[in-house]
Amino acid sequence: MSNISLNKKKTVFNNRAYRKDMIFVFTMLLIPLAHYAIFTLYIDSYSIVLAFQSPTGEWTLGTLKAMFLEVFSAGAVMNVAIRNTLLFFAKDLLIIPFQLLISYFLYKKIKCGKFFRVMFYLPSIISSVVMVSMFREFIKPDGPFGIIMQKLGVNPVPKFLDNSDYANWTVMFYTIWTGWGGNMLLFGGALARIPIGVLESARLDGVTPLREFFQIIIPLVWSTMSTFIILSFTGMFNAGGPLLLFTGGKYNTWTISYWIYDRLKYGGVSQYNFVAAIGMIFSAMGIPIMLLCKWIVNRVPSVEY
Repeated sequence: MSNISLNKKKTVFNNRAYRKDMIFVFTMLLIPLAHYAIFTLYIDSYSIVLAFQSPTGEWTLGTLKAMFLEVFSAGAVMNVAIRNTLLFFAKDLLIIPFQLLISYFLYKKIKCGKFFRVMFYLPSIISSVVMVSMFREFIKPDGPFGIIMQKLGVNPVPKFLDNSDYANWTVMFYTIWTGWGGNMLLFGGALARIPIGVLESARLDGVTPLREFFQIIIPLVWSTMSTFIILSFTGMFNAGGPLLLFTGGKYNTWTISYWIYDRLKYGGVSQYNFVAAIGMIFSAMGIPIMLLCKWIVNRVPSVEY
């Protein structure tokens, strides 16, 4: 009888502990679920509804049609925005292998590796407003870079951010310079997981560093690299740079994201329907591309270790 009563007490205690654990789990999940329901599910659903309405609330396909013509009409500002967005996207995609390469060199503990690591991560640590201000002052015609160019015989020194021939490329250069830190940090973590015995065995077999990088390193970190590639395609139409701080969209530096910001800032509530329609159009264009990219990336076999 004593054993039965003891088992009952344990069962009651376990049930209480289980209930407390479940209450704790549901309480912790309540915040992210509420965040998802409000800021993702509700907003996305409401955006779809707005895309099929006029600014006055009538149901119509006119809003979607107007934005479709805005996207594909020749000479529109949106054409410049699409071109620049795709340029920034291509830059973000092409920079991934170079980030892995630099991470590989730092992983191999090259000379002054710690110094280079700090230099690559420093722009990601400092406030973007501070970095933009420093960069603007540095490349001004009367700034340090302008003075150096004058000493080299360049006269007049071009205004890189006030000229449509240079502004977009200048912002792109800035994003390349300041965009190394995050992905390199994750690549460094992926490289640190590689079993040291694999590399030592390859070295004993006479594998060169170039062959080691392409035939050993890339397959071993492909899961991380493929994630970056898929995420780049996911945000393909959101690619851009700090245009608000640099040019304010002037000098042909529009991107899709900045176009949306500009329409909402100066148009207010009356532009919600048009911006929602633009989101619908680019989502319809981007989802098949993203799924195709995911399918292609997953065709490459990953290495488990």
